[in-house]
Amino acid sequence: MAGARRGGDRPLAAPPLSLRRPPRLPRLPRLPVAVLLAGSLVAAAARGAGTVILAFGDETTSGVGDDPQRPERGYPPRLEALLRARNLDVEVRSLGADDETTAEGLSRLPRVVTADADVLLLMEGTADVTTRVSLETTVFNLEEMARLAEAAGVEVLHSTVIPRLPTANVDGGNTATGRLAAELREVAWAQDRALADPFEVFLYYTPEVFARYYVGGNDRLHPNPAGHQLLAEVLFDTLVGADDLPPVPGRLLPPDGAHDVPADAEVSLLVYDFGDGINLGSVRLLVDGAPVESTLRGDNSRLDLRYRPATQWHGQVTIGVRAQDLAVPPNAVERAVGAFLVAGATFLRGDLDRDGRVDGHDLVALALRFGARRNESRYRAFADLDESGVVDGADLAILAADFGKTSR
Repeated sequence: MAGARRGGDRPLAAPPLSLRRPPRLPRLPRLPVAVLLAGSLVAAAARGAGTVILAFGDETTSGVGDDPQRPERGYPPRLEALLRARNLDVEVRSLGADDETTAEGLSRLPRVVTADADVLLLMEGTADVTTRVSLETTVFNLEEMARLAEAAGVEVLHSTVIPRLPTANVDGGNTATGRLAAELREVAWAQDRALADPFEVFLYYTPEVFARYYVGGNDRLHPNPAGHQLLAEVLFDTLVGADDLPPVPGRLLPPDGAHDVPADAEVSLLVYDFGDGINLGSVRLLVDGAPVESTLRGDNSRLDLRYRPATQWHGQVTIGVRAQDLAVPPNAVERAVGAFLVAGATFLRGDLDRDGRVDGHDLVALALRFGARRNESRYRAFADLDESGVVDGADLAILAADFGKTSR
């Protein structure tokens, strides 16, 4: 995977593909998704045809931001080229619709699932985040789309959506997009479906991703040609079973950004691996960067890490994870997953978004209002830290004095 390879560039044969996971009981290391279209290839061969993948989604699929000179834009033609280079007889059909919500996608899907389709690659939800559709509604719509495809005899590959630039007008911190990714991991695991995770790869394992792989400027959502190629490579790796992504975190409770959390609250963090499985002995829950003794429930495809503090929480608490998988060589992760504020915590003046830390998100929020005066459309009282009626250098100085600090 260009720019994001963790386990080294391991040569791969051209295996048959299959989306099927192994039986849930007993739980064994998950078969590589490179078994990815086994049933589909057999069915296609019986028809005397290659495997047909329906790439269904919004404008990321249709290719917004790609080179306008390309006759076929977006990741689907690039993905097809990568698969055909492995001597796989696969056709990837682009079924992207610009600005489509999952509700609109659910309405459109039955009209495009053709009799010769073998796999539905489902990547949608960006417009739902933009229009602030509830997470529950988005996930329901995606599950219904998958159910309809499976009822028509089509395999389903879920995919998370790519992250947004920090300057995006909605969800610049990728909180909502990250929660959607976490819920999709749970859906894919619970329904024994395969999952591609470009959200995780783009945001955490691709250096300078927003500068190198996005259109940028006033466009804060769409990949550029290099980004569409990277997305195709992420999906290709999933399809051929290249396990180069470490275990990935899922739902965190209390959720990232939660306020007024009880001082004795229990923490729960889900961790998944859709490749060779989690190395259970490597897993550690991190509290403010330090490992703690937590209980582990589940198996090597999905773990629930739980921890209740011996003494009460206070201020801001950061939760993270350390883990390796069973790949050879192993893929490892150690990073913060989220943070919450305990009831009674006080906020620093420069903490404009009230997430418990004064950081770049607060600086961007102030910069977007810099120079605005009271009664102007850009003015926001939360950025006018000295209440002078104008967002200016004095407010920036207050934020700068708090920069890098956390609430207590």
